[in-house]
Amino acid sequence: MQYLLLSVFLLFVNFNALHPMRWLRETFNLMFSFYVWLVMIAVLIYGILLGKSHLAVKRHYPSRFVWLVKTFPRKLTFLGIHIVMGFLTACAYTKFLHEDYRSFSYECYGHNCLNPYYMFLMGIGISSGCYHFCKENLKQEPEAEFPIIQESLFIRLRSLLYSTLYTSLFKSFMPCLYYTFGYWLLGRYTNECFASLFGMDLEEDYLSFLSIVINLHLLFYAWMLSSQILGNMHLMQKLFSILLTQEIEFVVEQNQLTCISAEIKTEKDITLVEALAATQIPIIQKLAALQVQTMGNSSSISKRSAIYNLSIPGGHCKNWNQLFAQCLVIINEFIEELTQSIRNISTLKSADLLCKTSPTTATEAAEKILLRQYNAIYGIRRMVPDAVPDLHLTCPKPLPTAQRINAYFSNLYKQFQTALYAAFRRITGLFYMFGEPEGARAAFLLSNSQIIVWISQGLAGICEFSFKEDQYGVIQAALPQVINALLKLKQESDKLNNVNLNGKKWDQNLIALKNALKSSLYRITTVYGEYLPDIIEDPQNLRILYNFKNYQDT
Repeated sequence: MQYLLLSVFLLFVNFNALHPMRWLRETFNLMFSFYVWLVMIAVLIYGILLGKSHLAVKRHYPSRFVWLVKTFPRKLTFLGIHIVMGFLTACAYTKFLHEDYRSFSYECYGHNCLNPYYMFLMGIGISSGCYHFCKENLKQEPEAEFPIIQESLFIRLRSLLYSTLYTSLFKSFMPCLYYTFGYWLLGRYTNECFASLFGMDLEEDYLSFLSIVINLHLLFYAWMLSSQILGNMHLMQKLFSILLTQEIEFVVEQNQLTCISAEIKTEKDITLVEALAATQIPIIQKLAALQVQTMGNSSSISKRSAIYNLSIPGGHCKNWNQLFAQCLVIINEFIEELTQSIRNISTLKSADLLCKTSPTTATEAAEKILLRQYNAIYGIRRMVPDAVPDLHLTCPKPLPTAQRINAYFSNLYKQFQTALYAAFRRITGLFYMFGEPEGARAAFLLSNSQIIVWISQGLAGICEFSFKEDQYGVIQAALPQVINALLKLKQESDKLNNVNLNGKKWDQNLIALKNALKSSLYRITTVYGEYLPDIIEDPQNLRILYNFKNYQDT
């Protein structure tokens, strides 16, 4: 793909209708030149780094300082590869241009002078690589984006190529203008430094801003070069995303004839449960969760037939039990981490205190009044009399001296800790660098909740279709645990309503998770609405499920 784009750009820029054979011959020679092979080696290194980034486990960094320390070596390597690719691409690109742009120096008045046009193109190549790094790889890590609608590989590659060729021309226009303005400010000093370093002279006519602006060929070449570099970088990241997000059909039931050995397993030998348990390779786990969601949403029973099979011999629902257990492990771990992350949010702490001191509701007061009237009519006396205020007040016994001293210093330490934390938050720059914003951990967990969304939708769909497809009732036995897990996750996610997560009032990942949980509960209660009292024992959960059954949930 890199060869194709490079040849297309070079043929387009240097089109020569008067000498077509020379035009094609020079392009062919350039495509196999030394500079092009250097570019391909840089592309290979960049692809290896991208592949490792896509396969790595995402980590949460509590502060920006920790993030800077942990990611600095990798980010510096990425920046170096971007600079090298931009520089080598510009070197290979200028070898096919006019003589005024292809050499580092030229002869002027019997001296060896520095070529500012060549320096301008080298600078646009390096700046384009830095621009892509700052925009795409500085703050976030490369991540494969799953499409909403799965299409064939050929269609996705074709649409990617067309869109890259079209949008790269527009995305590179503004960076070229910024670079031209920066070259006007600092280009003279840069050229003087290189000229003094290599012992060359400078021609004043080529250093003015006007000489750059009126040279339309130079600006056009710079624009084409920048669009090619940005297009190549964008194309490589999207190709990784397309190839890694292709659906893989993991087997649900391991073949009994497959012998367990030390050989490397292919995707046909890896079961769905093993793929779901691959926490060290998140892309495999996401593909497995996507298959669970596909199984739950497919109208074909063939996608779910292996789940209902019983083991021979024994007649146990081994396939479903393993799949169901692994899905619940993932959901429960997410619930535990989410619960732990929201304990330190101040708004939720104050809400818990208000809930503990909430007054008696009108319904509870009415029930107490009716109970007292009933007892008065039938002469039923209370076994425990009402508390009578004691008229003889007694002074509490003083605590021992050791306990009083311990309580005093504990209170003093808490006050000092609170004052120190308040002073730490007042120093804006210090807290920005070393402090952890409220809700940052919860926002990080929600950003990785796509697996939970797919698993919850898949389990709900499997439970829904099992009402008619499951002949042995293997799914219904685990239905209470599925419902309780979804309800518990919904209750934890509801605590984050109207809470700023990492400085954001609305979190799209939280909205997607809540909508997926509601949709899953709606699907289950619509089918099993008449049997909910036999499935769920907790009255509170049963009341919530009846709200879903009657479409009254908010």
